[in-house]
Amino acid sequence: SAASLELCHRCWGRTRPVRFDTVAYAEALGLYLGDGHILRVGRSHRLRVSLDARYPRIVADTEHLLATAFPSNRVGLVQRDHGATHIVSVDHVHLPCLFPQHGPGRKHEREMRLEPWQQTIVTAAPWAFLRGCIRSDGCVFVNRTGPYRYLSYDFSNRSSGILDLFEATCAIVGVDCRRYAERIRV
Repeated sequence: SAASLELCHRCWGRTRPVRFDTVAYAEALGLYLGDGHILRVGRSHRLRVSLDARYPRIVADTEHLLATAFPSNRVGLVQRDHGATHIVSVDHVHLPCLFPQHGPGRKHEREMRLEPWQQTIVTAAPWAFLRGCIRSDGCVFVNRTGPYRYLSYDFSNRSSGILDLFEATCAIVGVDCRRYAERIRV
């Protein structure tokens, strides 16, 4: 109904409700920048996040995050790659307003930077942003170096702009990282 529509914070168009708090948005942004994409579907848009099926908790957490953020929209789950990949998706007209990094072509072929309002959110919830990035396009492993064993994180992405954002967010929380051509090791 028209009473349940709200105004979009960017384009001022009428839209179904979106319920992101700071932490949820920061994580969703990390998920999108990591291994998510937005595509046009009819008169709407669809956010799709590809996740490793070996981690059902991450898949369930992502489904819950999107269902909570988009309470009037159905969250979908499909399997690809013979069940190795789960794709969590949600349709919403204003996804390009929520994730203005969306655009034509591949993310690594276009400029990736945060708008000031997004940077404010990531600065307020940096751990959530890093979690979203790692969960969608990273991994956690035990690094064994001689007699030492310690937990390490690796974030891979072909976009130098997205790697810049990940590295800058690590600096915000005081985490040392090592950058390579298409990945960052924490």
